[in-house]
Amino acid sequence: MRQEHPRPIFGFLWPRADPRAPVDEGYVQVRLIRVPSRGPMRIILLVAGTVGLMMLTGSALSAAVGTSWLLLFPVSALIATYLVLLLRCWSVGTYVNDAGIAVQRLLGTDSARWAQVRDVMDESGLVIVTLRDGRRLRTHIDRRSLDLIGRAEQYDMAKLALQRWGEHR
Repeated sequence: MRQEHPRPIFGFLWPRADPRAPVDEGYVQVRLIRVPSRGPMRIILLVAGTVGLMMLTGSALSAAVGTSWLLLFPVSALIATYLVLLLRCWSVGTYVNDAGIAVQRLLGTDSARWAQVRDVMDESGLVIVTLRDGRRLRTHIDRRSLDLIGRAEQYDMAKLALQRWGEHR
């Protein structure tokens, strides 16, 4: 008898298929997967930024409301800008699925379908994706990135995963 696991409260935000379910050749990965996963240094900085935002928001809004309502609008605009930048920092990275690759940066995203990819190569510790039209996408798979500091084996695993993903599509 198969035991059912309770669904987390916010499970709709992170849909997961049953990892024990069989996968056949018709399976298509639609959801974007981050390659490599976030490293400890990036997590520490992002959590510190999030906690800092919460502290700044509480103290700034209470100070602005206590002194002047006119001060509330510029303070709220600054906090909203910080929030948008912080949320974008959480999403920065290289993502892949069966359709293609997406490199999300702080202020933009470069993407390509696997049919457009000519080569995935390592250039001095940085993985570059070369497209058929000559463009080059610089990925976040870099030996010096915040995700891979002190994790050399993670770099090799991410590089090989991206190369295999590009070859099989």
